[in-house]
Amino acid sequence: MLSEKGKQKAQYIMLSAAMLILVVTAMLPLLNIYWEGSKWIFAFGAVLALAERLTERYKGDNLRVRRLYMMGKISALLYCVSAYLLIFAPTGKTTDWLAFLMAGAVMQIYCMLVYDHVMKKEEQKKK
Repeated sequence: MLSEKGKQKAQYIMLSAAMLILVVTAMLPLLNIYWEGSKWIFAFGAVLALAERLTERYKGDNLRVRRLYMMGKISALLYCVSAYLLIFAPTGKTTDWLAFLMAGAVMQIYCMLVYDHVMKKEEQKKK
């Protein structure tokens, strides 16, 4: 059994690996590199991000942070929708997956920035 700090480190590694996989495999079509296996690797990254987001818990009482955690889960779900569209989309609709990927990325970045801001504000209140 992992300690709380070990769990956080494992979750950080999972999310970092998932984001790296998503970025690299999403860049391949933009660089005119088409490989059928990259779609499935992208899907693996999306599922890994969702798994990490579903395992993280916030035990505090700050409602704003709880909402940010929920937004993180929604962004990971958007990555999975993007992977689904990338793999199973009709041939004419090949860019729909990119819209869901960008929506998830914008939510992810917003959550990251606001979470840091809220945590700094809470630390200042404690001092």
